Amino acid sequence: MDERFTNNFDILRFFAAATIIFSHSFALILGYSNVFLFDWHLLIGQLGLATLLVISGYLITQSWERKPDLKRFFWKRSLRIFPGMILSIVFVMFLIGPLVTNMSINQYFESLFNPSTWAAIPFYTNGAILGIFTDNPVTYVNAPFWTIPVEFILYILIVFLGITGLLMRRKCLFPFMFSVLLLWLMWYENPALNKIRFVLYFLIGAYLYTKRETIGFKWWILAALWIPAILSYGTIFMFFFAFFAIPYTVLYIANIPSKKLNSFGKFGDFSFGMYIFGYPLQQTIIHFFPGIGIGALIGLSFLIIIPVSILSWHLVEKRVLTLKNTDFFVNKSIEKQNI
Repeated sequence: MDERFTNNFDILRFFAAATIIFSHSFALILGYSNVFLFDWHLLIGQLGLATLLVISGYLITQSWERKPDLKRFFWKRSLRIFPGMILSIVFVMFLIGPLVTNMSINQYFESLFNPSTWAAIPFYTNGAILGIFTDNPVTYVNAPFWTIPVEFILYILIVFLGITGLLMRRKCLFPFMFSVLLLWLMWYENPALNKIRFVLYFLIGAYLYTKRETIGFKWWILAALWIPAILSYGTIFMFFFAFFAIPYTVLYIANIPSKKLNSFGKFGDFSFGMYIFGYPLQQTIIHFFPGIGIGALIGLSFLIIIPVSILSWHLVEKRVLTLKNTDFFVNKSIEKQNI
């Protein structure tokens, strides 16, 4: 039996991605300047992102521990991230872009193929240089992309710790966690830089994998972790207590023995597609329906994003993942030995 169907990570990823889409519906209508640190809808989206990073830290560490092969590890990670990411970029630049730009078609493509354009928009976060979404309350094209290079750097960290033999040692991740915590406290008042706290969720997920056999999943522990987080709502301490409550909750839910929950992903893993296509599709909806309300945007977003994510999975993501266990790394080493 596929190990994916012995846990609930698939359904957790799906709902985490859904909460991010839900949260973005508020931000993209209201504008980021009108979204504040303790707004409930912002916290829901941040809960979703934290969930995704806890799962990533846990499963990435598991992947390395089970098969500590450098080339194969990065091959698998690349297959999971880059094909879908490239498809998303092409989809936005060649389909959505020409439809929503305030430039002429000729001007748009001249700008698109100008190297200075790509230098000015890392991961094409802001579309103003291409005339994309300039009349929307928010001009970003695909803001969630900021997490992808950050997460890939964390993959490199896990590999480094694995190669040096430190990964499975007791407390080896503590210095990294403590450093991130300090940086977050230093940058707490900076909306851009305080996002570093999400790195901590990945590291905690990795740490919990190394201690997986000693973790007991009890409802009263779950409650005990959430009580201080809830009681400290509106203060910095809420975020601190969440570092304990969210990772434990993610693994608690992931380990609930339920055939229905376990088999949620039998039709595919659409969460990554939801994550990388959601934002630009929501921006496109707002472009064509500038007076749309938040509730209508939420409903229309899911009606469009989920089918697009399903297509992305079946047409691209699922197909390239069949290459993850190819033996060309082994074959190349054999060829070298035979020369």
